[in-house]
Amino acid sequence: MPANPPLEPVRPRPRAALAYVAAWTLVLCVYAGLYATMGASAAESLRAAVATTLPNAVLGLVSLRLARRWPWPTDRERKGRLAVSLIPVLFGLAVASTAAWLGLVYLDRALFPPRDPRPLPFAIVLWELLINDLIHTALAAIGYAGYNARALAEERGRAARAEVLRARAELQLLRSQLHPHFVLNVLHAMLGLVRRDPARAEAALERLGELLRFGQWVHQTGSDWVPLSREWDFVKSYLDLERIRFGDRLRVTLDADDEALGVLVPPFALQPLVENAIVHAVAPRAGGGAVELSARRVNGSLRLAVRDDGPGAGADAIADSPRMGLRLLRERLAALYDGRARLAFERPDGGGLRVVLEVPDDAAGEGA
Repeated sequence: MPANPPLEPVRPRPRAALAYVAAWTLVLCVYAGLYATMGASAAESLRAAVATTLPNAVLGLVSLRLARRWPWPTDRERKGRLAVSLIPVLFGLAVASTAAWLGLVYLDRALFPPRDPRPLPFAIVLWELLINDLIHTALAAIGYAGYNARALAEERGRAARAEVLRARAELQLLRSQLHPHFVLNVLHAMLGLVRRDPARAEAALERLGELLRFGQWVHQTGSDWVPLSREWDFVKSYLDLERIRFGDRLRVTLDADDEALGVLVPPFALQPLVENAIVHAVAPRAGGGAVELSARRVNGSLRLAVRDDGPGAGADAIADSPRMGLRLLRERLAALYDGRARLAFERPDGGGLRVVLEVPDDAAGEGA
């Protein structure tokens, strides 16, 4: 998976807000008690406690949310850089809290003149600054701990969902490729080739075996990622079998950059797009049709495109289609790429339909 995917913003949780308010209320009570033990009246103790806690309580919300602004990285070098960057930010929040405290103290003195009007000792100001710095550091640590825990929970949820969708994709693939009509049509075509062209019949059997071996490998390894080169070979085997069925009615063009073939993709990501083109643009037409496949690696993304010269279809019609392949593919992409993948249906000027799949080229996983 891509490292550190951005998390979606969440609404403030009422329990967390109540806990935050309750914690600072407790701190306020502690400060009020301390001031009371130093001889201050109840009113003076309460005002002094408010001046001490209120700035930190307000600016503490900023410290808690630093993790959302700068998520904690995974590699050690970036962790060190982030930690160094956070030091001046936290110190600045401590300075702001201390300045606000001083402002409230002198405002209180203006409204309620003290018996001793001497200015605050500088040592007390420095002590308050030190305490505030520790408070904001602790709040930032709590914020990062909560954010990382939530990120881990979401990552586990995505992994579990991706595993379920991978299993469903395998089942859907087997249902598609081993559908009785598909198998019977392929075998019927092979029977005609056995006497007429034994070498081609043997090659067709090898292609069918490659389809089954790929599905079995994915099932046994449980891998969510394969190099595009393996998916590309799998699709070529699928197309070879379809060409036996359709003959010259199916015209195929394949074009892939060498560097694109090394990018990791989910298994069975390309085949449903090709199958969709054959089902809607080739099979129903007496003259068949053309299917073009391309793979390009551009600006940090892998761009896969499948174009046909059929009647075309709008995105709404495709979304309403009863076929499960594309719907399942959308769900898998959302689970594996966390919203960073794009599946688009376009109507080219020359007619037909072009399906474009764009995914990041930095996916992490175990290829084959």
